[in-house]
Amino acid sequence: MNNVEKNTALEKIARGATVKTEGNAKVRIGKSVVHVRYCSPNTKAPGKFKFNINPNTLSADYELWVCGSATIYYLMPISVMRGIYENPNAYVDRRHPDIRVVSVDTHSHTVTFASGGVSHSLRGFLGATLP
Repeated sequence: MNNVEKNTALEKIARGATVKTEGNAKVRIGKSVVHVRYCSPNTKAPGKFKFNINPNTLSADYELWVCGSATIYYLMPISVMRGIYENPNAYVDRRHPDIRVVSVDTHSHTVTFASGGVSHSLRGFLGATLP
């Protein structure tokens, strides 16, 4: 977990607003709660990052995925996370049935999350800031 990269991305999405820690992997920025995740670069598969969606994720207003550095991050409303989580063919973690596993490709700005290669574009969320 790289706190420098996460904090830099949080500063970007906050646009000057105060960032306050609020629980496990969550921060409050203004009236919004953001669930924050960081994934280290993968030297064997550049541009590929693994994240998961869990019940803690779904209790926030937004999800922030920081992919290796604060230069590549995606800020998504929790409705997008809920849609992925509730997909009947979503990839389920083998050890934890309440966790969904996703793969992010920063070259194509897509997230793949369900059997059959179901994916969504993340382009609209790249470098986004809070409203």
